[in-house]
Amino acid sequence: MRIPRVFLLSTTCLAAASLAAAARAADSRLQPLTEEIVITANRTPVPLKSVGSAIDILTAEDLELRPRTEVSDILREVPGVAVSRTGQLGAQTQVRMRGAEANQTLVFINGIEVGDPFSTGEFDFANMLADDVERIEVLRGPQSALYGAQAIGGVINIFTTEGKGPLKFKAEADGGSFGTYHLTTAANGGTEHASYAGSVAYLNTKGISQAARGTEPDGHRNLTLNFGAKTDLTDQFGISAAVRYVDAYGKEDTQDFTPGSPTLGFAVDSNDYHKSKGVYAKGAANLSLLGGAWQNTASVALTDVRKKKYSFGSFSFGSFGRLVDVSYQSDGTIDDTAHGLKHTVTGYIQLRDQTFENQSGFPGPQNQRRSTRDMGYVGEYRLDVADQVFLAGAVRYDDTDLFRGATTLRASAAWQVPQTGVKLRASFGEGFAKPGFFELFGFDPTSFIGNPNLKPETSKGWDAGTDISFAGGRGYFSFSYYAANLRNEIFTNFSKFPFTAGNQPGKSTRRGAEVSVRYLLLPDLNLAAAYSYTASKDSAGKQEVRRPRNIASVSATYRFLADKADIGLSADYNGNMQDVVFTPTIPGGRTTLGSFTLITASAAYRVAKTVELFGRIENLAGEHYQEVFSYNTMGRAAYGGVRIRFGG
Repeated sequence: MRIPRVFLLSTTCLAAASLAAAARAADSRLQPLTEEIVITANRTPVPLKSVGSAIDILTAEDLELRPRTEVSDILREVPGVAVSRTGQLGAQTQVRMRGAEANQTLVFINGIEVGDPFSTGEFDFANMLADDVERIEVLRGPQSALYGAQAIGGVINIFTTEGKGPLKFKAEADGGSFGTYHLTTAANGGTEHASYAGSVAYLNTKGISQAARGTEPDGHRNLTLNFGAKTDLTDQFGISAAVRYVDAYGKEDTQDFTPGSPTLGFAVDSNDYHKSKGVYAKGAANLSLLGGAWQNTASVALTDVRKKKYSFGSFSFGSFGRLVDVSYQSDGTIDDTAHGLKHTVTGYIQLRDQTFENQSGFPGPQNQRRSTRDMGYVGEYRLDVADQVFLAGAVRYDDTDLFRGATTLRASAAWQVPQTGVKLRASFGEGFAKPGFFELFGFDPTSFIGNPNLKPETSKGWDAGTDISFAGGRGYFSFSYYAANLRNEIFTNFSKFPFTAGNQPGKSTRRGAEVSVRYLLLPDLNLAAAYSYTASKDSAGKQEVRRPRNIASVSATYRFLADKADIGLSADYNGNMQDVVFTPTIPGGRTTLGSFTLITASAAYRVAKTVELFGRIENLAGEHYQEVFSYNTMGRAAYGGVRIRFGG
């Protein structure tokens, strides 16, 4: 396979840095990454050293040193993750993991499943601002045994800031290219038994033309409100609540499907725009018994997503998706210290009630409302042996309204080799993904017919690798090889009109390797690099679209002047990839989008104890590229602003 030069350069630099400083002792302030507590890898939090699956963690410090407007741009640095944005800020943004489709990545924010139920659970990252995000966990590989449908590629778990200590306040304002300005205010605090955190973020940009051939800028607005609180009512009983509200607006261009048009199949300027509102809320109660050995958690979560599209000022299309998620989990732990064994057993039951509604600007059968109800049952067992060997197994049964019951399995093993900093790991998992609303029920009998006989997509996959902590905890190296097969892949049959969806015969394959390195060369100099090779082919042996074979990133951040200043430089490489086309001038219905590298430079300086100036330049080299055929991308852009913090 052809490895991009940016990856070779980054790994060479990191290797040289490692050799130069390997003999230096670790900074006393550092904590080994292996002791990091991971929320997502199992049904209960565990230390990273015990995780048998491939997982990446972006901490608060990682995120602070990688300033971005949107979470999707941060995810470009995670191995195994491919991002494609259909144009400007606020345009549809899809995230694919390990060659799986975008609706096969399950996304949580503060424990709330946030994918649009109408879009088969796919989460559009277009409106996910990075302002209040404190931590991101990316768990790769099929995870349906833990989390149910759509978790074929993996799980992304996003956590916003939690309240800690005395009241802290932050206000931030920045602006720059494309008529962009961005405002944020946040506060949080807490005591030993209670905490609270809240934030308000607003983004407004005049934008760029979404269509690559267009000239009219397409603007975007985003208002995001976030609040969370928790309290211990007694030593054994506590409650928590979280709510997130997103109100977004964006102009957009459309594809030309006019027969005989010279721009047939291309995106063109249009007088269209969309509005969307999302409400995500969760309430939970926890009861701790037997000195903490028996934990019980009951929760209710709501995901409510409403989208409307307008053309020439008139309503043309709308969708509504709602998910009510009711669950109960019970965890029991037996710590057999005499034999060096620790047993953890988890039982989990989940009720998912979903409602879908399609609306249009004119009467007809396309205006329809449907609902489904699913039940899920999970059992998980974990065994820790001498705090060195960690085994886990899970089984889940999903009983759905529309399909036969689905049983999925998961198993993982990890061995923390004593006195070496080396962990060997392996995992196996199964996954399934349900068909979407239109695929099942259709849109309009004259154009797209639903197929009630569709089967869910199913996947089996495994991975194996190693994680190595070196140089006294200053460095961390991770390598994974994975393979997965997808059956019943759903596709749209364009060979006859009206169109419909079907299941492909045979199997689609995903194979790949992932490597990442993080190194603290000096107490204030962080280096990181990552590379992914992904071979994702459909049942006919064709490379899946918008999934590049090669993705790489390299970054360096440096703090100086007694932590008053920091600078950062990163490069994200996206290799050649296939995309679909609908224009007769390009035969075969496919085209190759060229590779590109996006370079970002950032800097910040604290001019006073509570005041900090910051700035960044995105696409520093001014790359001209496409992530989606015939849609525009952001050129070189510069932003600057001020941040005020006090309290704490």
